[in-house]
Amino acid sequence: MNSRKISYQKLILGLASSAAIIASNTAMANDIEYADWTFSFGGYINTHAIFVDCDTSGNTVAGNALLCTGDDAASVTNGYSPASFNFSASTERDGFDISAVLAIEPGTTDNAAFNGNGDNRAYRAYFTVGNDDYGTIKAGRDYGVFGIDIVLEDMSLGGVGAPALVKSPLNTQLGAAGYGYIFTDRLSQITYSYSASNGISGAFGIFQPLDFLSFGGNGYVGDSGSKQPGFHGKLRYDHDSGYISSTFLQQDISTPLNSYSAYGVDVTATLNIANNRLVISAFNADGLGYYGLFIDAADVNAVPRKSSGWFTQATHTRGATKFGVNYGVSQVDRTATDTPLQLDEQKKLTLGVYRTFWQHFTLAAEFSDITASNHQNEEIKNTAFSVGLALAF
Repeated sequence: MNSRKISYQKLILGLASSAAIIASNTAMANDIEYADWTFSFGGYINTHAIFVDCDTSGNTVAGNALLCTGDDAASVTNGYSPASFNFSASTERDGFDISAVLAIEPGTTDNAAFNGNGDNRAYRAYFTVGNDDYGTIKAGRDYGVFGIDIVLEDMSLGGVGAPALVKSPLNTQLGAAGYGYIFTDRLSQITYSYSASNGISGAFGIFQPLDFLSFGGNGYVGDSGSKQPGFHGKLRYDHDSGYISSTFLQQDISTPLNSYSAYGVDVTATLNIANNRLVISAFNADGLGYYGLFIDAADVNAVPRKSSGWFTQATHTRGATKFGVNYGVSQVDRTATDTPLQLDEQKKLTLGVYRTFWQHFTLAAEFSDITASNHQNEEIKNTAFSVGLALAF
C-alpha cells in the first residue's frame, strides 16, 4: 500500500488519530429522522499547550519515539486525538440493522506558514450489516481489531501522553503507543463479529496488508510484498465488574531481502471497584513493530524485530472529574544487523486530571516522565506537562 510511504505529518496522524472514538463515546448524538433512516453527526476538537524538558545527555537511542533533545520546547497542538467530524446513517431491513459511517479526522496543527503545506487528510469509511441472531459484517476502512481495547482504555485519549516532535508539532501525540502497547491502525477490512448473551463476543476478519515505515530506527522501508490478506481477530468476555479480552494480528511478509510471518497478540483486563477502574494489558509481537503496525518492525535487511510490553492504569472518578495514573514499558530485541545504539526499552509514567463541564467541554492536565534506552544502557529522557481544552458535540 504505497500510501504508507508518507511524511511524518501523515504518519503521526495515522498512528494516533482516535478522536472519532472519543467523540462517539462522549458526545451527545445529533439525530435527524428522514423516511425510515436515522442520520447522526458529531465531532471532537481539542488543543493542548505542551511544555517539554528535553534531553541534554548527548546520548543516541535510534528508533526512539520522537523524543526531543537540546533546548526545552513548547507547542500548542492536538493531543493524542486530532479533530474529527463523524456522519452516519442507519436503518433496518427485514430484521437486519444497516449502518454506514464516514469520519473525517484531520488535525488542527500545521507548523508551516501561509496556511500550511502539509497533508492532514485522514478518514474512516465503512458500513455494517447484521443483527443479534447472526452477527455483524463490517466492510470498509475502520480501526483494526488488534490492540483496540487497550487504546480505548488509555486515559490520554483525552490528553497528550507522550509528546512527539514537540519542536515541530504534528497532528497528534502518542499517548502510550510505544510505551506498553502497539497502536491499532485504520485498515481496509472485511470483519465478522458476534456477541453471545453470556457475555462472550468475538471478531475475525481479513485486511489489506500494510507496508513498512521507519521512525529513524534503521528500519526496513517499502512494500511488504504480501500475496494474501492479513488476518485479525478478537475474543472477549464481559462480566459485571469489567472484561478480559485477547486480540491478534497476522500478516505474511515477502521482500527481496527476507520473508517471514509477522504476528502480534495481546491480553487486556479491566476491573471496576466502586468509582475506580483498573486496567492491565500485555503484548508480544514478532516483526510487527512497537509504536504502530509495521513501524520499525524489521531491520534494514528485513529481519524481523521481536517486541513485547505491558501497560497498567488506575483511574478514579469523582463526579465530573477523573484522576488517573498509568505506566507502560515496551522492549525491542536487537537483530544481528542492529547496532548497540538501537532502541532496547521505552517506559512512560503519566499522571492526569480530566474535568468535564456540561457533558461536552473537557479541561485536561497531564504530567509525563519518559525514558528511552539503547542496548548499551544509555538513556535519553523527557518530562512533559500539558494543559488542554476539548469540545465534543
